Amino acid sequence: MSESIVALIERPFDVVGLGVNALDLIAVIDGFPKPDAKHMIDEVEIQGGGMTATAMVACALLGLRARYVGKVGGDLWSQLALRLLRQDHVDIRGVIRVKDSPGHLSIVLTDRRSGQRALFARRPPAYEIAADEIDRTIIQSGRLLHIDGVDVSAALRAIECAREAGMTITMDGERIVPGVENVWPRVDLLVCNPRFLATTAGTTDPEAGLRALASRGPPRVAVTLADNGALGLVDGCFVHAPGFSVSPVVDTNGAGDVFHGACAIGELRGWPLDWTLTFANAVAAMKCRKLGGRAGIPTMTEVREFLVTNGHEALAAALA
Repeated sequence: MSESIVALIERPFDVVGLGVNALDLIAVIDGFPKPDAKHMIDEVEIQGGGMTATAMVACALLGLRARYVGKVGGDLWSQLALRLLRQDHVDIRGVIRVKDSPGHLSIVLTDRRSGQRALFARRPPAYEIAADEIDRTIIQSGRLLHIDGVDVSAALRAIECAREAGMTITMDGERIVPGVENVWPRVDLLVCNPRFLATTAGTTDPEAGLRALASRGPPRVAVTLADNGALGLVDGCFVHAPGFSVSPVVDTNGAGDVFHGACAIGELRGWPLDWTLTFANAVAAMKCRKLGGRAGIPTMTEVREFLVTNGHEALAAALA
């Protein structure tokens, strides 16, 4: 066994996530509100949120050793966000604290009828991570690096560190920010949403868009298609992973973040892309049965049972 492979196996974490964290205040409503009217709230939840932070929680709950890297303020919301990450067994020793900053807060309205959401967010300027704030040792403490690309200079620096250490790199293609076009071509697996695909590739056609993305560098690219599952492209071949139906659909908030966390399982196990996307579809669908971005994240045992029930026995067996 080569020294590089031994080094990867012996690292203290399976996955290191660099990117956005938040605290979500979630309210359940009957239909989205109209202006200048009062509306009753059926349920209220406070849960951790943020693309990368929630992806790391999904990794941890699915059995991976997960570490989160990002910035956190000093107010009550910030302290609670960190506490919730710790409770879900995500390592936060790499977090950069900005004591004089308020927290990253999201207010999420979830329509009980459809499960759809509207999100209002505040990400303070102090939460932006600079390249010189990236600690090489922390980034290289895992076997896989997951980024969201929101802080471009930090993401590029983290990618450099990960490449030096022979790590796999995955990216959540959701946010279109200046300079992100320099980030996503450098990753191993880019999974994006249709808006990111259309903006970046200049087409709404999924197959043409994925071909355009793949031509820029990532060896594996995919786009999530909501109820229609996900479409991927690897080695010039398209793979389609169907979506899963669950009942009831309570809340879609965080489903994409959880999907990305689940993709780390497939990448670390060396699965074919269709297996990775199918597994991630299952985990994301199961999450939607409960309110909030994290409360419904299933355990690995629950995912195995779900896959067997839905006719994916071979994939379920691979999780044993």
